[in-house]
Amino acid sequence: MTRRPQTILITGVTRRVGADLAGHLLDAGHRVIGSYRRETDALRDLVDRGLVALPLDLLDRDRIEPFARTVAEHTDRLDLIVHNASIWHRDEDCAADPGLATAMYTVHVTAPIELTEALHRALPARRRDDGQADRQVVFLTDAHIDEGEPNHIHYIASKAAIEGSIRSLALRYAPHTRVNAIAPGLLMFHPEDDERYRRERLARRLLPFEPGPGVVAQTVDYLMACPLINQAVIRLDTGRRWEN
Repeated sequence: MTRRPQTILITGVTRRVGADLAGHLLDAGHRVIGSYRRETDALRDLVDRGLVALPLDLLDRDRIEPFARTVAEHTDRLDLIVHNASIWHRDEDCAADPGLATAMYTVHVTAPIELTEALHRALPARRRDDGQADRQVVFLTDAHIDEGEPNHIHYIASKAAIEGSIRSLALRYAPHTRVNAIAPGLLMFHPEDDERYRRERLARRLLPFEPGPGVVAQTVDYLMACPLINQAVIRLDTGRRWEN
């Protein structure tokens, strides 16, 4: 863990990985700003614990620049940006409504890049005398990018697109900003997933267990603590036995 408390922005903190990560970082003493589209019980709990919650719909690109200025009203520095906000649509739904595919590319690719740049304008990272980066940007992608997913082509393609931008963004923002990605695979099941489905998914893992969202928080801790990591993609997939 880093020595001093950090100021951190996380997009999409209302549920699952985003909510868990925000809570973990708050418990560690960091100042956390979180974006949300809809209020949830998890969000209200995080606000009670100290989260600065700011509304943002990444599909409304006209709101990105004002959102960045609002963040700057709450802090004079930003140490870490975690692009966690995500949406998921099946290919069959995208075929029926092409706007759903466009929405995934907006939320996963266009909007995070624009938000990163807007935040840099509103809260510029500084060049440090010791040569280390003043800020880090972390994108949440997907471990299935390397293997592919035949029924979720648009979703995987949008996650692959933002993962492919990491080197370019790191080159643009060096030396004051590091840019990395965390690519989770199976972290947790949904309540509606039945026992047979869970067994089949776990059977395709070299490490057949449900790790939970905390492994993302552990990986963020690692990236915060190690100042040398840049342009890296860390896969959290437990190892895959085979594809089916």
